[in-house]
Amino acid sequence: MNIGIDFTHDLGYSGIGTYCRSLTESMIRIEPENQYNILTLHNTIKEVQKHFTQFRNIVYSGLFPNPMVAGSSLKKLIIRTHPSIWKKLARNYDLVHFTHQGYFVPGIDNAAVTIHDLIKLYNRSYTTIETNHPLFQKTKEMINDAVTIFVPSEFVRREINNHFPGCEQKVRVTYEGIKPLYRKTPPDPATLRKYGLADNRRFFLYVGRYEARKNLDRLMLAYAQLPATLKKDTRLVLICPTEIKSTRELQKKISDAGLEKNVLHLTHVSDNDLVHLYNAAIALLFVSFSEGFGLPLVEAMNCGCPAIIANCSSLPEISGGASLLVDPHDTDSIRHAMLAISEGSQLRNDLSKKCAVRAQRFSWDTTAQETLKGYHAMHC
Repeated sequence: MNIGIDFTHDLGYSGIGTYCRSLTESMIRIEPENQYNILTLHNTIKEVQKHFTQFRNIVYSGLFPNPMVAGSSLKKLIIRTHPSIWKKLARNYDLVHFTHQGYFVPGIDNAAVTIHDLIKLYNRSYTTIETNHPLFQKTKEMINDAVTIFVPSEFVRREINNHFPGCEQKVRVTYEGIKPLYRKTPPDPATLRKYGLADNRRFFLYVGRYEARKNLDRLMLAYAQLPATLKKDTRLVLICPTEIKSTRELQKKISDAGLEKNVLHLTHVSDNDLVHLYNAAIALLFVSFSEGFGLPLVEAMNCGCPAIIANCSSLPEISGGASLLVDPHDTDSIRHAMLAISEGSQLRNDLSKKCAVRAQRFSWDTTAQETLKGYHAMHC
């Protein structure tokens, strides 16, 4: 097969970036006979190539102009040129895979798309999808146009089937995987010291963005309400690679809550360092109002790190009974779980064993195999 894969969007250290790179690497290993065409912005080819230096059967195409090449004033104008480029390029391939739903181009008859979640369609409390949302009709058009739709969980599949009936046969669940790097290993003291964790104090860990649906405000409130003796011995570490404005906002909230000595906010942590933080933490705190999958959860699980997670969206499905569930809207529920896991060594040990077993369910090779099955079905 001659496959075009969308790399035009911002990859960075986001979950989408991990998905694109890890999926592509695994597919190349499993079916090296295919031709893989990475389609990206003109000025990002060299950056993307760094991730695939060991592979030779990749063709890089940078026909898409960077939206910011002429400054913000012309950004929208340049973005409008992308669909026409896509429609011309798509004719050269057996199929094109839009790896991020936000960049899907309608009107291409050999297009697959990954819908990671429907979060942008939810109301502010993340409990109900708004059918009158401006993006709802655009999502409907995408679902109708795509030949195959990949989703990361049964939860997302159900949400799509419930709100866009008639597409059931084209939706495929392809759980995401875990980088081999994330595994159980003794925490490296030097790495912990690097981030100001040299005094061997215990800590809770959060990994992800700082945005409303991640529920950090309520998470910090629950932590603030823990007994003073517990906070003295157990810090809260927030790994949030945010923009400058968001970083200032988060740091102000930490200061306003009087938690400067208790909460450690980190913005740049490499994968090689993060694995040691997962292994050292007493628990991952992941109480989002909505997640399509939740990569930090499975990464932590494979490191044997217990997790406190929200009892909604995809998280209970992904955890498979290996984590403590809480009501993300209830601060007391989160606080009680933090108390239970900090005071119960047997509970932590039991959860650590369960989550390490459950994590074996998730593999990028499995994701790639299921994705390739979808490709072959399109190509028949």
